Amino acid sequence: MPSRDRTVAWLSAAVLAAALAFAGNAFPAPACPPGNYPKFYLDAAPFESAIAEAASYEPSNEKLTGITVPHHLLADHLIALGFQAASGFSYKRIIILAPDHFRQTEKLFATTSRSFDTVLGTVANDTEATAALLASGADIEESCLFQREHGVLALLPFIARHFPEAKIVPVAMSIRSKRADWDRFAEALAPLVDDETLIVESTDFSHYLPQHEARKFDQQTLNIIASGSLDAIANLHQPRHADSVGALYVQMKLQRERFGTSPLVIANENSQQYSATLTHETTSYQVILFGTLTPAFNNPALDTVKTYYFAGDTNFGRAMKTALLDADAADRIADDILMRTKGRPLIVNLEGVILPNVPETIDNMTLAMPEDLAISWLKRLNVAGVGLANNHAMDLGPSGYAETTRALDAAGLRWFGQGEALQLPGLDVVGLADIDSNGSRQTDLLTPDLLDRLIREGSSNPVAAFVHWGREYVNSPSEREATLADDMRLRSVAAIIGAHPHVASEKLDALAGGDVLQVYTLGNFLFDQSAEKSSGAMLELRVFEQGTVFGRLLPLPNFFDMAKR
Repeated sequence: MPSRDRTVAWLSAAVLAAALAFAGNAFPAPACPPGNYPKFYLDAAPFESAIAEAASYEPSNEKLTGITVPHHLLADHLIALGFQAASGFSYKRIIILAPDHFRQTEKLFATTSRSFDTVLGTVANDTEATAALLASGADIEESCLFQREHGVLALLPFIARHFPEAKIVPVAMSIRSKRADWDRFAEALAPLVDDETLIVESTDFSHYLPQHEARKFDQQTLNIIASGSLDAIANLHQPRHADSVGALYVQMKLQRERFGTSPLVIANENSQQYSATLTHETTSYQVILFGTLTPAFNNPALDTVKTYYFAGDTNFGRAMKTALLDADAADRIADDILMRTKGRPLIVNLEGVILPNVPETIDNMTLAMPEDLAISWLKRLNVAGVGLANNHAMDLGPSGYAETTRALDAAGLRWFGQGEALQLPGLDVVGLADIDSNGSRQTDLLTPDLLDRLIREGSSNPVAAFVHWGREYVNSPSEREATLADDMRLRSVAAIIGAHPHVASEKLDALAGGDVLQVYTLGNFLFDQSAEKSSGAMLELRVFEQGTVFGRLLPLPNFFDMAKR
């Protein structure tokens, strides 16, 4: 990302006035001009520059149903990124959800039937849709506040450039509105939302805090967005979490109910990152994409963002070995996995012992796998970390464990065991095992001393706990796992990623008001159990420059069944 030490240049009168408005000072409503709203920003160069910078990022290859972008032009590169991501497809209608910064609407929501002139062209109003919204009875008024509402105005040049044929429905949401109001408003908007509609949420996130505090609130918001919980979103604080909680709520609700889509945050930055001068009041920004996002999704990412994938129980022995020795089946499985990860780094939970030669007489409950097969697959899938903190890594005792680590070392593959850390660019992963349900004498239960390994002295990276725990074939935590998760939270982990139960969690959880993101179990990855008995998922974890993370849960097919087809 190029240098952005240009705070003064972009702190326009509109942004400064917005800060005063949130501090409690309302401004008199302006008189309505005739015709279109005139140009608000008069210099096209900054918009052209931001759009040109974002052009190097590939647009989404799947049609997006919504995006969330900032409206502070200090983060113009992120606004441009969001619209660039959506630019691969056309839309007839764009609904903009923005805060009423200046507290000018007398009702809870405002819109306008006027069009807008911008430095990059005219943006037309969808007058029929606007009229329908005004007639809906959703406590919405026609207002002239949009002639200086930068929550809408800052986005219009990007719309003019990328979607010149689209018509807009601009909405300003009062900070007086509450959840019940948002629900009614979402119901009024729903008839306007179809397959040719893009919902653009104009939201800046954490406000008025130093970066270290803003990062904490950003992480809570990111975790709650990942969980998809509307209840938790409704409880976010305005403006510590976001300057328009209502816009975020309505976006998430409409995306779920109208499209069945989930969010993907591709950027999270803070204004402090753009300036060498320390400031005690910052603003945070996110870019969120909404869409069906199938495994073929090209998943565009900023160069500054590290993306890792975590997968669950993996074993290249027993019946899985026979399945993977079929070249056609192996190619199908590898292609499917790499389509999902795009070849980005993968961390797996390796169940069992790697041996140069696996004895034919070994019993079926002792998990062992041939070295050549295991190593070739770990490399083929670009595995960046092999987790050995589990109840099968010691199936052949210390000597078997030593054989496993020897084989991994010889292949240049990194591994981590009980209480040990895998240091990746931007992220530390600590392996932990707590198997109290199968009577294993080979795996220690977690103790306070082992949990303290999550406290990474000398590292500024966020920490992910990769935990082997729980009961087989149960995808929800017991009281013990809930207690351990809270113990990990108190040691400031960013994410808790579980394995062992052979069945996958169906959703992500934001624990303790969003302090920690948890996927209780990833289930199976490459393991010789069919879909009748097991399931699997993969966690995509993005690590942002400021030290926050965002997770996305990706359900997996049963690769063992796939191999047998």
